[in-house]
Amino acid sequence: MLELVFENTEENYYTMRTFLSIFFLLVITNASAQETDTLRVMSYNLLKFPNVSPNRIDTLKSILAYAKPDIFMVCELTSGAGADDILFDALNEDGISSYDMGDYIPGPDTENALYFNSEKLGLKEQNVIPTVLRDINEYVLYYKSEDLETAIDTIFFYVYVCHLKASTGFEDQRNAEADALKSYISDRGIYENIMIGGDFNLYGSGSEPAWNTILNGSGVEIKDPITAPGSWHTDPGFAWLHTQSTRTEGFDGGAFGGMDDRFDFIFIGDDLRTAENDAEYIDGSYRAIGQDGLHYNKSLVEAPINTSEPAEIIWNLYHMSDHLPIYLEIKVDKRTSSIEKLVLENDLYYDAIGDQLVWKEQPLEPFDLVVFDLSGRQVMNKIQTSESLIQTTSLVKGTYFVQINGQKQAVKFVKS
Repeated sequence: MLELVFENTEENYYTMRTFLSIFFLLVITNASAQETDTLRVMSYNLLKFPNVSPNRIDTLKSILAYAKPDIFMVCELTSGAGADDILFDALNEDGISSYDMGDYIPGPDTENALYFNSEKLGLKEQNVIPTVLRDINEYVLYYKSEDLETAIDTIFFYVYVCHLKASTGFEDQRNAEADALKSYISDRGIYENIMIGGDFNLYGSGSEPAWNTILNGSGVEIKDPITAPGSWHTDPGFAWLHTQSTRTEGFDGGAFGGMDDRFDFIFIGDDLRTAENDAEYIDGSYRAIGQDGLHYNKSLVEAPINTSEPAEIIWNLYHMSDHLPIYLEIKVDKRTSSIEKLVLENDLYYDAIGDQLVWKEQPLEPFDLVVFDLSGRQVMNKIQTSESLIQTTSLVKGTYFVQINGQKQAVKFVKS
């Protein structure tokens, strides 16, 4: 790789001025109205599925058919067979075949998993963040826009699924687990469209150091979508957001104290508040499915009749788990006509998924290709090459410009 730094000489002054002129001429942008899509996101503690009661798969199927999540985060799985049952017997049923899942990775305790609607989303990668008790799992999803093959970038979602240590007296352990997650995200250095879902076992924002660690730890800002800090445990003022327990009697090994704890959350990155990365949390969409605010210290099926969802769904939520699922919606820019495209005479574009520059057709003649960063520094140089795929994996994330055969035109691409 050849690197060139512009020194303060007259010749290089004009070179840099030419480059900066290119900077403002390079991108062809169609500013027509944006089209949007809505992603339904759901997180659910499945109560040691399938171990305590495998026949709950039909109960879960009914809940999923009702909620129709495009991203489905789960915790308290106990086997890969159970993970497969969810995919094949609860999601891809009754004529539906579009769901896929991340790899099931056995851990030291119960496991997490992620399912997604493959008509809208693809899985780029997944990683494991170990903690003392249970793994935290990372899944990097990308949105399948209609112009994915020719877009300078696509929309990525960094999804984390957690199940922190339960019970009072373990606040420090929960904080250590949250710190492991936030340190991992900080070290990764990518803060794009983050969603963190699962069972956090937090009793209150003031009594749990993990709360502040999740929101502010390691310099990475995360939000509670409904901004509801407080001492949630056994406080009827928070009845509208309690997620556990759906029961006042014990069965299938679940907790049975009635609805009096806010254990389950989906946290979001700050950019999902501002649509900075082409996706935005839809205000008012966050809720615990089945929570009507009228069942403090009661089971989900006690009087008064819970009318927040259809009666069948309330009954199924009661039998499926001692937790309620959390649900929210994300608005996505479909990027069909408003996206910047890389267009040159030879039809070159950046493939964000493959991390490479691609010619739509094999070049007829060898060409010279030069890539500059925002400072005007040459970071890649391909001389007299005929490659149709040029890997850009060596480049760090940032904005770059491509010149072909010394043309005065150049093309921008963004690597994130």
